[in-house]
Amino acid sequence: MGNRQLLVIIRSVINIFWILQLILLFVLFVYTLLLVLNVDFFDVDVLKGFKIHFSKIEFIQPLIFNGEEYNFNLTNGEGRLHVENLQQNFIYYRLFAAFIDTFLYLLILYFLKKIFNNLTDNDYFIPENGILLRKIGFTIIALALLPEIIHYFTDLQVAKYISIENVILKTEFNLDVQTLLLGILVFVISLVFLRGIELKKDQELTI
Repeated sequence: MGNRQLLVIIRSVINIFWILQLILLFVLFVYTLLLVLNVDFFDVDVLKGFKIHFSKIEFIQPLIFNGEEYNFNLTNGEGRLHVENLQQNFIYYRLFAAFIDTFLYLLILYFLKKIFNNLTDNDYFIPENGILLRKIGFTIIALALLPEIIHYFTDLQVAKYISIENVILKTEFNLDVQTLLLGILVFVISLVFLRGIELKKDQELTI
């Protein structure tokens, strides 16, 4: 298999992911629209469940094991809280985070599509590819930060307004360090790539 055929295959895979992300974005839009309209053909209270983090849940009823009673609790976990007939806005924060997440993935795929279009046209060492790599690096960094900031803000709101007996809610900022480092790496590679093109042009002018 030649390099061009491999590039065409990879470009086709990227196009498939691009279409899937567009479908996901459309589903999120429809999902949000149905929540706003409060339609009757599905249980809105079930859909309005939102993820929470807890540091401790204490159970009033004891655990019975071999006829003996024991006190027990759960610690450091997450679940999905559903409150019937509560006009809760927390789910919309989660949906907004999902929109941001999906949109950023679409941006990355869009930049990749343009890069692979250039590569299949035998345009390898051109400034546009370096600029696209730099944009991908910035977008990956945003992907590591923005959705988690929204999730953290949501956790703050939940902990502030909702009180459940024997349940201790917590807020946590889950920084995706691996994704952040990947974004920084791609950004650095783009700088090296663009600098290499500049040096090549300078060398050609000198000759």
